[in-house]
Amino acid sequence: MASPVTPQPVPRLIVQKFGGTSVGTPERIQAVAARIARTRAQGHPLVIVVSAMGQSTDELIELAHRVSKDPPHREMDMLLTTGERISMALLSMALSDQGVQAISLTGSQTGILTTSSHRRARIERILGDRVRAALAQDKVVIVAGFQGMSAIEKEITTLGRGGSDTTAVALAAVLGAERCEIYTDVDGVYSADPRVVRDARLLAQVSDRQMVELATRGAGVLHPRSVELASRYGVPLYVLNSLVANSGQNPKGTQIMQGMEDYAVAGITAAKEKVLVAVQLERPTVLGAVWDHAAQLRLSIVAPMFSEGKVLFFADREAEGDWRKMLERLSVDGFVRTYEVRQDWVPVSVVGSRFSQDSSAIYQVIETLARSHISVTIGTASALAVTVAVEMNHVDDAVRALHAEFFKAGESQT
Repeated sequence: MASPVTPQPVPRLIVQKFGGTSVGTPERIQAVAARIARTRAQGHPLVIVVSAMGQSTDELIELAHRVSKDPPHREMDMLLTTGERISMALLSMALSDQGVQAISLTGSQTGILTTSSHRRARIERILGDRVRAALAQDKVVIVAGFQGMSAIEKEITTLGRGGSDTTAVALAAVLGAERCEIYTDVDGVYSADPRVVRDARLLAQVSDRQMVELATRGAGVLHPRSVELASRYGVPLYVLNSLVANSGQNPKGTQIMQGMEDYAVAGITAAKEKVLVAVQLERPTVLGAVWDHAAQLRLSIVAPMFSEGKVLFFADREAEGDWRKMLERLSVDGFVRTYEVRQDWVPVSVVGSRFSQDSSAIYQVIETLARSHISVTIGTASALAVTVAVEMNHVDDAVRALHAEFFKAGESQT
């Protein structure tokens, strides 16, 4: 949020966000409603943020591309925001059956004002008048995640992938919530994807800065923008499982901690939703033009590497078309000589805090993958992560090998 309003705390307020899997079927929506009713019975005012049901956003994107080769971003926002509107209305109906008064609000009805960028808007501020009024009437407020309205043009906008997480944290900040709970289909943040690594470790706590790195590099439980917002505004943030029974006991989960000492190695990630982009510039001095154009289009860049006029980086797979159009335009303008987008290479990262002091960690990554017959020719390192490019068909093997190396049985990673 560029210019948030001054928080007006609502005592004991909890903001909960439920992802697409959590509301993926009518039965799961009813289960979420029952969970909400139990929390409400404990005396907590509640603001609920929902994603679209299951894979409906992907299905809407596919539908758009079946009728148009290049759907306009404005119309895509109009289309995609319908997914969350369905979820919020159904959940409100289910709560009614639980005897809980609720009201569903779109992003624009909530007063979520954004920048003008379609598909990748940023929240500028949240008015929240209707939310506060509904809370004062003892209603549970259900807000459609992922969406808002441009402050100047009054156009419907979307916040990009992970936008519902960002919506939830931003509302928690503006409303002065006691905490923000992100519900997903796993118990919390793991040292690796538990669907890939069977002995992945659940992290009870993780620092906000390491969580940003994990999320940026492929840990799908949280979006990095939401973690950055929580850290900036002091919002207590938790990741919890919506699919386990709510017994009233403190559930398993992960707390995102501000100022917590980092793990030496926090986790191994793979971002299969990324593609590798290689750009040969006409001359090294025009690199700034590429970054400037990408910033204007809100295109994200992960693990950039550049030398002597060649730039390599990872970009969002769903933004591949925008990258191609931008780079083609820069080619015509004389900034870019050639470019290539490789869908068969994705980033695999080891995230931790030992890399600025211990250069052997980089060697350890490369040697571990070599023992698994996975060659590495592209990579980069920072104080918090080592990232290498791995062929898609070797990604899961790479994650398992690195996890076995860095999380050896009986060894602590703290």
